[in-house]
Amino acid sequence: MRKRLLMYALLFTSFVLAVKMADIIIRYDIGIFDYIKYSMPLSADEKRYLQKNVIRYGIDVNDPPFAFVSGDLEQNTGIMVDYFNQLSIVLEAEFRPVLYNSYNLAVKLQTGSIDCSVLNMTNINKSVFSFTQPLYTEKSKILVDGESSCNSISDVSNMNIAVISGSTAHHAANEFFRERSNVNLVLTADLDESFRLFGLGEVDAIIGDEAKLSYHLNQALRANRFRFLDGSISEEDVAVAVNADQKVLFNILNKGILEMKKNNEYSHINSKWFGSFIPETDESSDGGNTANLVSMIIVFFAGFFIWNKSVANQVKIKTRQLKTSRQELRELIDSLKDGILLSDQEGHILAANKTFAGIIGIPFSDMLEKRVDEIEQLEPFLQYANSPEVFYLNNRYYLVYTRDLNEASNDNLILIKDYTERQKLERLNRQEAKMIAVGELSAGLAHEIRNPLGLIKNYLYVMKKRVDDESGFHALEVMNESVDRINLLIENLLGFSRLSSDKTTCIDVKKLLYSMTELTKKELENAGIRLDIDASGVDSEVLRVNGDILKLCIVNLTNNSFDAFSGFERNDKRILIKAANDRDNLYISFCDNAVGIERDALETVFNPFYTTKENGTGLGLYILQSEVGKTGGSISAESYPKKGTTFNITLPKIGRASCRERV
Repeated sequence: MRKRLLMYALLFTSFVLAVKMADIIIRYDIGIFDYIKYSMPLSADEKRYLQKNVIRYGIDVNDPPFAFVSGDLEQNTGIMVDYFNQLSIVLEAEFRPVLYNSYNLAVKLQTGSIDCSVLNMTNINKSVFSFTQPLYTEKSKILVDGESSCNSISDVSNMNIAVISGSTAHHAANEFFRERSNVNLVLTADLDESFRLFGLGEVDAIIGDEAKLSYHLNQALRANRFRFLDGSISEEDVAVAVNADQKVLFNILNKGILEMKKNNEYSHINSKWFGSFIPETDESSDGGNTANLVSMIIVFFAGFFIWNKSVANQVKIKTRQLKTSRQELRELIDSLKDGILLSDQEGHILAANKTFAGIIGIPFSDMLEKRVDEIEQLEPFLQYANSPEVFYLNNRYYLVYTRDLNEASNDNLILIKDYTERQKLERLNRQEAKMIAVGELSAGLAHEIRNPLGLIKNYLYVMKKRVDDESGFHALEVMNESVDRINLLIENLLGFSRLSSDKTTCIDVKKLLYSMTELTKKELENAGIRLDIDASGVDSEVLRVNGDILKLCIVNLTNNSFDAFSGFERNDKRILIKAANDRDNLYISFCDNAVGIERDALETVFNPFYTTKENGTGLGLYILQSEVGKTGGSISAESYPKKGTTFNITLPKIGRASCRERV
């Protein structure tokens, strides 16, 4: 009897181990021996390596969603960046990105410029590189219009298909369609060009990586217009590659990747970026669920027979604890700054916290016993669900995540994170850093530029006495004004508070307008831009105002209007400067019919360092607003895209009776 029980115990143990081994292989895509090996703690050699070295990983920043530069946050982001960031956490090591733009990373890895990079394992010399466990399976799929009659890749015929030249999909398509002369591959530079040709009707489909295509569609909010054909042109594993002689680093990376998969951070990263297009893993596969279920049933029955009474007692205890803590949990969830909503597969709301109700702007009681699609206030948020970018809505910044909590019940979680304060803090930090940089730069500029400018101005004064013809005198005047303009630009860098003083002077407004615009009029005419000045509303030519500020406005806004016409096709390009005054103020308006400013951007045009110009500093309008404000005046902007922009300036003036001279 005892032998039989022992035999049953051994059989039971062997069965449990076999199921667990199968579960490991499916779940982590790794052999059982590698699993044991890479589950071991870091060795002494591996720890010394991490202490002495910064691991440089190469990424292509022009490869969304795997790696790209965020325009809004000015950060490197993407799924591969998240993978390496998580590796740095689990390994407690420093990983440093090395950025490339559409460069062959395998070449950089082989030459030692970087220590590792994520590469496609196909068509790579495996005697040169060693590859870790696969991170992702690159699937080349065919994307067609939603109304296409094709359902599978085998149905494709008589089509023009766009594909990025030199890509993995390009090589796979060449092989797949080798025998099909009625399929024409149209080579493009990138996905934007592929979708442009698709929109023009020049191609019937697009071939590319499923994840990249899906990300592009989600970003453009066009996912419902398209669908993927059944089947893949190719499926190729992508993993972290190191040089073959870097065995220590290879083992370190494998241990980090396995730990990342064990703690579910790998799944979280995939869910964040791929959403419904998550590459199939054992965690979502039927095989993995089946193995887990069998294992759980075996363990349950074993525990039932061995610890029946103990379990029953524990259940009673846990039940009492659950009832006691339910209210505390409710209060804790309501106190969270993030909005949380849980719904079932039919969309019925199961639970939500008060923060969620406050964010979307409806009473908490109105959300209960409703479906998600019945809440109109929630629709704008769901448009940005699972987007990696922070979006702006109702004067706040948000990120929205949706996630299936339970595959069996299909319960869905909606999480809204308010990033407003973080955005403000990041903006202030960037602004502070730039201010420091400007301060450091300005000290050198003041010394290196101002001294020669002073010499130029002195020699212009000497030359003015020796010139007796009007054209030569005018040329010297223009040169002198240009020197003054450069000095003004230097003052911009030296400090906003020193750009002007409170001193007012008597200004011939009409003369000043015409003389200041004379500096740019020729350049405007060459660009086909008509400049008109209307000073008929100025009832007295001489007014006492802050002349420095008035000159700053004329130069800055005229240049802004000129730049706004760059690349904007229009037959009647025009800039109109109007001046008028009443008893208390001088009014100046700058109006153009250029490209205009988007509504969202209009709210931030006066912020420091905000610019849409490729080489702009983002200081001009901020300085303008700051300096106008010092006088007690104001400046505002109104704009309509592709119609033009108008800046309205109000400058307080002193009574004209005090003016004895004209400047």
